[in-house]
Amino acid sequence: MVFAMVGAGPRLRGAADSWMIGPHELASVIGKLELLAREAGCERAGLGSVLELLDLQTQELVRLRLTERRLRRDEVSIFSPLGARLLAARAGDVVSPRGVGRGYRLLLVAVAPAQ
Repeated sequence: MVFAMVGAGPRLRGAADSWMIGPHELASVIGKLELLAREAGCERAGLGSVLELLDLQTQELVRLRLTERRLRRDEVSIFSPLGARLLAARAGDVVSPRGVGRGYRLLLVAVAPAQ
């Protein structure tokens, strides 16, 4: 069963709600956006991509859309700790968002390109 952020655990919701990243992560986001611009049509997560994530702690599937600014519950901003880590990731990558807790990991199961 696939859940939107509503069904996600509190740690994951907290990571998506947080919007503050530091200068190092901001530089990383800019670099990833440049990489995505150079590799147009690649299978990496970009702005507007819909991502299916497996929470490796709870085994729940979560579906999120990567956006510049989070407006809905099923979106995550690339300027949040979680979104910054997901940007430019590929299916099969394991992501550990900063500020969620030690050992917390998400498996990126699928990336659907922006429509």
